[in-house]
Amino acid sequence: MNKKNITLILVGIMLLILQLNIRVGNTYIDIFSDLVGAILIAIGGFPISKRNLVFKKMRGIMILGIILSIFSLAFGYLVGIKGNQYTTQIVTGCATITLIYFTYYFSEGLMLEAKFQEKEAATRSFRKIWFLLGALIFASFMTTMSNISMLVIITQALTAIFAIYYCSAVLTACKQLYMEGLPTKHMDTSNL
Repeated sequence: MNKKNITLILVGIMLLILQLNIRVGNTYIDIFSDLVGAILIAIGGFPISKRNLVFKKMRGIMILGIILSIFSLAFGYLVGIKGNQYTTQIVTGCATITLIYFTYYFSEGLMLEAKFQEKEAATRSFRKIWFLLGALIFASFMTTMSNISMLVIITQALTAIFAIYYCSAVLTACKQLYMEGLPTKHMDTSNL
């Protein structure tokens, strides 16, 4: 695991959380593409999936995230043409749940790494931080579906600010966990 993998994952998480839709004709296009975010998460996440069992569980969620992002883009385009938004809401809801599960497994995997390295203090508050982030991601989705514009702006702003805090906490913990040249006890170092 290196800093590049963690950085790719965190940038992908931020792209999935941030929503900035512009209207082009009848279609709304998200500037912070969910598909690009899901691909960045996969590029950073697949190499670390070998580290422990919790990270291994992330693989299926990463693949599901890419598939749902593709469906979301396709249905978003079709909704712009045909005007039916219920299918997009279902796909976006599934993508939101996938993001919440991914951040959960990512946080738990880091906590397991900290436990293996006997540096549990670095990730002590991760469960609380993840819970608040997951709640804000879900609240942001719910307000987006309600179409109350002021409420949407407030929840998305709060979610973005807290996502930055989450990323900062992860980067701080990873500086302690993944110093160069420090293999973990539980990892097979013959493959390195």
